[in-house]
Amino acid sequence: MRDDCASDITPAQTFRREIISRNIIERVDDAAGQPRSARRPSPLTFLSLGSRRVHVRFRAYTGTGDDGTTYSPLTGGRVTKDHPSVELSGALDEAVSAIGLARALLPPELRDVDSDLSRLQRTLFAAVTAFETRGRRELISREDVKWLEEVTDARMEDVELFVLPSGHPAAAALHLARALTRRLERAMVRAAREEGVDQPVALAAVNRASSALFALAVHVNRRMGIREEAFRP
Repeated sequence: MRDDCASDITPAQTFRREIISRNIIERVDDAAGQPRSARRPSPLTFLSLGSRRVHVRFRAYTGTGDDGTTYSPLTGGRVTKDHPSVELSGALDEAVSAIGLARALLPPELRDVDSDLSRLQRTLFAAVTAFETRGRRELISREDVKWLEEVTDARMEDVELFVLPSGHPAAAALHLARALTRRLERAMVRAAREEGVDQPVALAAVNRASSALFALAVHVNRRMGIREEAFRP
């Protein structure tokens, strides 16, 4: 694949460049909208590379990971799929997917919660990308951490110290997302230690995200007229 914008490619995009180079089926000219080459039909995807959006068609598989390795944007090379950097990427995938499930289960009257969750997903992606690029891309800031704290304070209800995750399906999904975000935090702590990454703002954002998800889970239950079951040891 010819790269017309290599000069402004950032480290965070290296992973996507490798995926494109191996998965590319068709690149569509930005100006004419005509394919330069095509082997078979595939869904059209818009991919940002540097300052441009490149239109490509690609496969959802490469076959390059059949040996148990994959590319790590954190290390800049191929690593085994149980490497801390891959665990970090996987934990992010799990967390944002669980948040997506919660969004899908929200009733229409909770559009304001859906808006919070959409931004929360983007914040987690930004935090991990900033971490993986060791801060070379300033995608996360203390303002994001402050926003997560504001969401937590605004949505938090009076609640027992320990609750049993349950209630409305969206609230239960948010509890699952909260637990998976804690896993993401643990994965980030491990990757930071083993790869020598110092990104305290990214770590703080992930930490606050799990608190916000707890508050949102309780809030959804209350809005739907459901009280949590308490656990009293």
